[in-house]
Amino acid sequence: MTLEEFNTLKTEHPAVMLYFYNDTCGVCHTLRPRVENLLKEVFPKVRFVPVHAAKSMELAGQLRMLSVPGMLLFLEGKEYLRYNGMVSLQDLESKIYRPYHLMFD
Repeated sequence: MTLEEFNTLKTEHPAVMLYFYNDTCGVCHTLRPRVENLLKEVFPKVRFVPVHAAKSMELAGQLRMLSVPGMLLFLEGKEYLRYNGMVSLQDLESKIYRPYHLMFD
């Protein structure tokens, strides 16, 4: 993903989560389906976008996403949440719940 594509994505969707991963990262592959499922079930209006960190190095650098797995949540074009490494799904859900419902309810 390029920086230009990312900027377009942010303007077209009010809620976007970028999920940075790498092919050799076991945690990335374990966590990704769980995060994706959480968003589909609880926060369906959040656009989930997997980003291969090694293939999108310029974007990863611009966003200071230097380790994987990494998650960035953007609400109305602004960074709201940032995680690197393993994260509890309960913690992720609790951090997203209030702003999500303020935006979409």
